[in-house]
Amino acid sequence: MKNNCKILILFIGISLFLFSSCNTVKYVADNEHLLKKNTVNVNDKKNKTNDVLDYIIQRPNKTALTIPVGLNFYNLGNKEFLNSYEVWKDSFPGREKTLKAVLSEKQSRVYRKARIDFNNWFFKKGEAPVILDSAKTRLTAERLQEEFIHRGYFRAKVSYNQDLKENKKATVVYNIKTDTIFKLDSITTVIKSPILDSIFELHKDKTLIKPGIDFNINTFENEADRITKLYRNLGVYHFSRNSIGFKGDSTSNTYKSDILMTIANRLIDKNDTILVVPYQIQKIAKVNIFTDYSYKRKDEVYGNKENFGGYHYLTHDKFKYNPKLFSNFIFIEPNTVYSDINNDLTRRNLRRLKNFRLVNINYNEIDSTNLEANIYLTPYKKYSINPSLEVTHSNIKQFGISGKASLLTRNIFKDASILQFSVQGAFFNSKDAATNDKAFFNAWEFGGDISLIVSRIMFPIPTEKIIPKRMLPRTKFTLGTSFQKNIGLDKQKFTGIIDYNWESSKRISHRLEVFNTQYIKNLNVDAYFSVYRSEYNNLVEVSESIGNTPPEYFDVNGDLIPLPYIDYVLDPTNGFETTNPDEYQETQNIDKQYDIITENVIIPMITYEFIYNTRENFNDPNYAFFRARIASAGGLTNIFLKEPEDESKKEILGIPVAQYIKLDLEYKKFWGNSIDKVLAFRTFLGIAIPYGNSDEIPFSRSYFIGGANDLRAWKIYDLGPGATKSGLEYNVGSLKILSSLEYRFKIINSFKGALFVDAGNIWDITDSDIIEPEGKFTGFDSLADIAVGSGLGIRYDFSFLVIRLDAGFKTYEPYQPNGKKWFTNYNFGNAVYNIGINYPF
Repeated sequence: MKNNCKILILFIGISLFLFSSCNTVKYVADNEHLLKKNTVNVNDKKNKTNDVLDYIIQRPNKTALTIPVGLNFYNLGNKEFLNSYEVWKDSFPGREKTLKAVLSEKQSRVYRKARIDFNNWFFKKGEAPVILDSAKTRLTAERLQEEFIHRGYFRAKVSYNQDLKENKKATVVYNIKTDTIFKLDSITTVIKSPILDSIFELHKDKTLIKPGIDFNINTFENEADRITKLYRNLGVYHFSRNSIGFKGDSTSNTYKSDILMTIANRLIDKNDTILVVPYQIQKIAKVNIFTDYSYKRKDEVYGNKENFGGYHYLTHDKFKYNPKLFSNFIFIEPNTVYSDINNDLTRRNLRRLKNFRLVNINYNEIDSTNLEANIYLTPYKKYSINPSLEVTHSNIKQFGISGKASLLTRNIFKDASILQFSVQGAFFNSKDAATNDKAFFNAWEFGGDISLIVSRIMFPIPTEKIIPKRMLPRTKFTLGTSFQKNIGLDKQKFTGIIDYNWESSKRISHRLEVFNTQYIKNLNVDAYFSVYRSEYNNLVEVSESIGNTPPEYFDVNGDLIPLPYIDYVLDPTNGFETTNPDEYQETQNIDKQYDIITENVIIPMITYEFIYNTRENFNDPNYAFFRARIASAGGLTNIFLKEPEDESKKEILGIPVAQYIKLDLEYKKFWGNSIDKVLAFRTFLGIAIPYGNSDEIPFSRSYFIGGANDLRAWKIYDLGPGATKSGLEYNVGSLKILSSLEYRFKIINSFKGALFVDAGNIWDITDSDIIEPEGKFTGFDSLADIAVGSGLGIRYDFSFLVIRLDAGFKTYEPYQPNGKKWFTNYNFGNAVYNIGINYPF
């Protein structure tokens, strides 16, 4: 697998090199010029901002790392292919006769068509040369001038120069002289409708257009949006943004512009006659909710009607929802003024319930001051089965196939709640499988869970004042279990969770898990020294160093029996602590590591997660993301469990209870003018501190580093802690720092590339005596142990998912001796090749 990945990366590199030397003007005619570059100078200074460059109509062919890959791919095609084919066929006497002897007439046609299609494929998938068009250059200059006038430079002048070179290439330079920007002077408002004028005056302090600020058309656009939202959220249902107009005077020699803002009356088209009437505030006089609407039955009379809290429920069949509970999902309230916000919240909340296939809201005008709201809901079927199948890959699970089936029961308690029962399983090939089975799929997982999702906060005390319904609260109860075979020590997990979710704003969401308890049981402890082979090898070295090992500590094959031998070395009566102190200490460390990893544990947690996300939509290339999560494990056990008299660990049913505090902080930032060119940054800080009942963080809750979504120049678990190079199969720590910077760009069509740098490491901050001093975090000096990896990747975008291959090169290795930390293993032979699904962050 590694060799195949290496060959692919080399092939990509060689291809890019060859593409860089292609003849880019192959299909540029003698009287044409290939556009190579556009330059925009604003007041004699080169402009690099996209808000100006976006107005250029004709742009050079797209490049990847300065190479016009799409153009070079296009040029691989042969526009004279048909003539060339005939020349090839006739170039040797008898070739056509030979072809006819080998191929039938039909096969010959198929062969010829295949060659034609393959040649045309280069033209379809490549990018044709961008030929300089003077008309588009002139139009670009006009657009630039218009844009700068919109920005307040009413006397801006734009000129351009087309530099036509002898090698059939051309560059264009646009020169913009802005002159002085105009400022806003007096601002006059003329609002025809009295009610609109009153509202505007009450909120005048929020206006965006003020005397003295720069003239900019965007300011007026934003002010129009603000006014529209203001009116429509204060009951002016029919208000149209088109009613707002701005007029500016740009003839002054003082570079000041007087502004007139007008807001016209409402226009009504009635019987082919346009009526002009003042806008009015309108109230919601009646709310009708149709909970089983269907287009096929739209003309049938609704036989069942019920009223609650001013809401009118209408159904064809019997009522399936509790009106008292269902009313909590509706933000359009009777006897309140119309509001876009309430309308959107209602639609969004009803869709979030996952009970309705279609949600449609419309309004009928009863009279000039009253509206009737109609909410049409088309429900899903009560029961549904959702199967899924996917291919998985990670550094541990080399290749896997996983499947999941979920049975959904909707509206289980007549409150739109969802009961979901899921079973999932996976078979995969694992390089660390604890088995001698030669089958390709040598490990598996199986599990199931049941969950109940309720669209409100279910808590013993009222929470409406803290988390009102407009925050779209949700409660989820989950019980689950899973089994894992041939991965590590084989685990069984039992999980119980009660979590609350709500959104305090469009960008801020919260998650509180008041109960998150997991019981982790190791099912195959006997395989420890087979899975953690390095520990077994260390123990063998101890036995060889001490020597004279009694024969009863070897099996019939002559292999050391680990656990009895550990007891033998640590037995005080044998005196190895005195005679062989180093070997004794090593054995003690192996024994402690064994106890930590093989220990069954209960982890009762309370967690809180805060997320701030500015992403507007899936295609937004510019956004920031911040996540903070704090978890307290075992805190409540101090209340319910007494301190054991023998000072041993607190237990529940004989199982130790883990106690620790854990904090995760993650920040991501993305910059780009399109999804095809993005600079992505990610940084993460995690810290876990054991206390009370625990001296160590449970293995499953510890931090690791490396892998396809992490520090990509190292395999998962291979690095750390700190500057140590333990050789252990699974290295973990209680402190983690990670940062990544990645430049993502388009190569051609759906193929995309990336250049990245990752930096990070893990350390131990507990009092553990089995971690070497180099693995401890002691302060800022330990930051010198941050490992650095860099590399490149190729991705294929299927639109619904991205498949990627990243090659990570070890750039800085903190465990190497001084003088060899940088670039010692920076080569393809020591690179790590990661196959992943979707982007790493």
